Amino acid sequence: MGEEAKYIRSMEAQRQAEIRANVERILALEDGHEDKADLEKLLVKKDEKTGLAKYGLDQWQFLLPIGLFIGIPAIKNEVLVLDAETQLLACFILFCSTMYTQVGGMMGKSLDDYSTGIADELKAVDDTMLDQINASMAANQEAMTVEEDCKDLFQIQQQLAIAEADVLNQKEVHMYREAIVKKLDSLSALEESAVMAIRNRMLTKVKSDVIKTFTNDQKAKDLAMTRAIEVLAGGAKGKMGKDVVGDVFAQALSNYKAEYAKMPEGSDPILKNLEKDMAAVAAAPVVESKGGNVYAR
Repeated sequence: MGEEAKYIRSMEAQRQAEIRANVERILALEDGHEDKADLEKLLVKKDEKTGLAKYGLDQWQFLLPIGLFIGIPAIKNEVLVLDAETQLLACFILFCSTMYTQVGGMMGKSLDDYSTGIADELKAVDDTMLDQINASMAANQEAMTVEEDCKDLFQIQQQLAIAEADVLNQKEVHMYREAIVKKLDSLSALEESAVMAIRNRMLTKVKSDVIKTFTNDQKAKDLAMTRAIEVLAGGAKGKMGKDVVGDVFAQALSNYKAEYAKMPEGSDPILKNLEKDMAAVAAAPVVESKGGNVYAR
């Protein structure tokens, strides 16, 4: 509070110094200067009394004898005739004076109140219109940014469309790759199945030929039996000698190879089925959708 009082006193002192400087500046002007004349009107109190008031004759103590001195000779010499018209004039003047002195204030106050009410209503209307104008200006200012908002919205939609198209394209790439991988796995399985079928066919044929040899060829059967007895008779230190059964298997395998080489090209049923199945699997994958396209939205 002490700081506030100190600040207020300093501001008052500064204001008084400014007023004193302005007064001194105006007083230093010429006598006919407008600012100096206005200042003299404010500082010098003039006597505004005129007419009888100058001489103090506006009191009733002076007005009554003056009226008697002037009125009695005027009536007697018929300068002033007190007839009905004079009385009517007096009544009219009394009425006007009464209305001016008694009723005038009330009427003036009523008219002032009425004008004040009208001014308040007009001010309220002006305030309402001003609020509406300010609201309209605010709405228009917001509307001015609609273009930028629309641009931002369309830019976001475009970026989303680009991202969506990229995702769909990548999805199609992965789906196409997955389809290719599945086909490659199918081809590998077909190849492995064909290899196993060819191997099983070869083993079956060789095994069948060996069994047939030892069943029909007594010499080979006896030789194999003799070699087996010799090995068993030799004990742990006995030597294997010639492998008769292995030789028969080798001969059967050689015969199968020679017979297979004589077959015409493309006549192997396993390879024919393999080629057929591979051709069916190797067909190009069918694209399920067209992927992403930002212009197709």
